[in-house]
Amino acid sequence: MPGLGVLLLRAAVGGILIAQGTSGFGLASGIESTSHNSVLPLFEVLSAASLLLGFMTPIGAALAVLLNVGMFVSWLPRATGNIIQTDQALIVVAVMAAALVLLGPGAFSIDSLLFGRREIIIPRGPRPPEP
Repeated sequence: MPGLGVLLLRAAVGGILIAQGTSGFGLASGIESTSHNSVLPLFEVLSAASLLLGFMTPIGAALAVLLNVGMFVSWLPRATGNIIQTDQALIVVAVMAAALVLLGPGAFSIDSLLFGRREIIIPRGPRPPEP
């Protein structure tokens, strides 16, 4: 069931993004957050909500890719001392989110309800002539 596989992938990426976002807000580590460093975690949480609900999935996944790649190459600040903020975790989440951009929302999503499911039918090749 491909739809269930995409749902599990969306849930995994969304859960990790929520954990990254809450650590950026300082909720997980007890660090006080200020207004200038709470915008990026807000984008992570919004991206996670998009993926968990399956609403605007390609946009939410693309945002997740940009955020994680940006944190990996140190464009964007990240929380320290956190296992989900390591370089390896950031790359894995970016790759999984890129897969979601390419795969789409799947059958179990709000996007599927709003826009309909898409099924790709590959026609069989031409048959050889019968003798």
